[in-house]
Amino acid sequence: MAVKKKQAPKIKYSPRAIVIHDASGQILSVGRVPANVPGRIEVKTDMPGCFVLEVDLDKAQAAMSPVDIHNAHKVHIASRKLVKK
Repeated sequence: MAVKKKQAPKIKYSPRAIVIHDASGQILSVGRVPANVPGRIEVKTDMPGCFVLEVDLDKAQAAMSPVDIHNAHKVHIASRKLVKK
């Protein structure tokens, strides 16, 4: 008799993202913050000249995939927000 595998619950994402960027605002990596996972996500980078930023996404950005956010946005250093390229 075959054993049916139990599927893991689908991860739901909050309207927040963790972005790794360089000093000019160029995005190097984007990760979405899960909403239904307990605990806090901590991200550190040991790459020189790179920074980690947790940002609130607007409605349009929250509907985008991390790849689309990466390709269409950069970090505005002074305001610490995502802006379109």
